[in-house]
Amino acid sequence: MQSHIEDGDKELKKPVLFTEFGLSNLNKDYEPSQRDRFYRTIFDVVYKSAKRKRSGAGTLVWQFLIQGMEGFNDDFGIVPWEKESIQTLMIEQSCRLARVTGRHLQDKKWREICSHRP
Repeated sequence: MQSHIEDGDKELKKPVLFTEFGLSNLNKDYEPSQRDRFYRTIFDVVYKSAKRKRSGAGTLVWQFLIQGMEGFNDDFGIVPWEKESIQTLMIEQSCRLARVTGRHLQDKKWREICSHRP
């Protein structure tokens, strides 16, 4: 990720969006906490980049689902509100990035969502 951010900064002069990443729940010895750590690591790199106004601009998790879409799950799928730690992680990351951009000050809904988040 760091080398892509550096390329975006120095060579391309464009933002980098990290897309279609995930952790399969079919991996041997898979534990849900592994997915939490994996996402946290990715989100931390992107947040640090955004905070420094570097190229790491955001993420697109593979594969966000809502209830009733289980048939589309390819073992990477998550329904965030089915696991509180993932839902919390997603909200925290959204709020951290909203603070970096100033969005949390411009919009009442963001202020409400992010007022009690790190």
